[in-house]
Amino acid sequence: MKACVATGELGEIECRDVAEPALEPRTLKLKTRCALICGSDIEYLQGLHGDIVKDEIRGHEFVAEVVEVGEGVRDWEVGDRAVPISYTSNYGCWADYFVCPPVGVQKVPEQVADEDAVFVEPLHTGFGAAEACDLKPGEAVCVVGAGKIGLLAIMSAKLMGASPIIAVDVEQKRLDKALELGADAAFNANEVDVVEEVKALTPSAIGHPAGYGPEAIILCVRQGAVLNQAIEMGMQGARIILAGFIPKTEIDPEQLVLKQLTLSGVLAGRFGENRNNGARALKILANKQMQPQELISETMHYPDIKEAIDSTMKGENLAVLLRP
Repeated sequence: MKACVATGELGEIECRDVAEPALEPRTLKLKTRCALICGSDIEYLQGLHGDIVKDEIRGHEFVAEVVEVGEGVRDWEVGDRAVPISYTSNYGCWADYFVCPPVGVQKVPEQVADEDAVFVEPLHTGFGAAEACDLKPGEAVCVVGAGKIGLLAIMSAKLMGASPIIAVDVEQKRLDKALELGADAAFNANEVDVVEEVKALTPSAIGHPAGYGPEAIILCVRQGAVLNQAIEMGMQGARIILAGFIPKTEIDPEQLVLKQLTLSGVLAGRFGENRNNGARALKILANKQMQPQELISETMHYPDIKEAIDSTMKGENLAVLLRP
């Protein structure tokens, strides 16, 4: 079978023929229908998450079809479509076939297209980040980083009634897409003072300078400087949610106290909500409340994996749909 395999060298991955995995008891054998590229997969290939394992097959955002059901597995049949649900950081789905226990997947309703269902895993985090903000209708939220996760957070915040929704990025194409998907304003951090512009859009609700700024800020980037911007930007009592792997950075904890800020991280949602968010993400798609396939910028195939990753890293592509 064909698979996208890490060579063990920094930044290198290739499509090659590998042995087809065997079905085991209490597992499902799945045939990949389509997949996406996660930023964490790119970081893995850059060596940012430890050693690169030679010959490892990557990928954890997918739609797959059940082709064999292992002994002891219930409630799954050949032909069922499956998407992930907060189980592992690597399913090895960038391949024609892979094997997974049923606890790691959920069934795709008939009315959900593959091109939407493939976003269920990143929607775990995008929706989970917005949900962790405890947004109420009419509350302002600023989403820093308008990549795949940030855009899904914007779409989720729109569902929750947040207003205004403000997007911040350094790529104009991403900002344009944010406006298209529901953001009320978008600022290029290379061109304006983001803190000043965001505060100007979110006047005080309490008649005091401390009240200026959004009630919630979602950070979907991996740059430490944005954390200090968020602390400065947020209103008194603001909630700051980290949805990206921000590296070690220096902050002034006194500001958290003086402004009574809440700072927390999400990993597919708040602790204890991971799998719930996965189920809710699929329900949102089934109810046609969101169509994330609008994020797909290009379709490529396994032999194009290196180009797909490189174009994503360069900002040329937002979400590449990978097909076998």
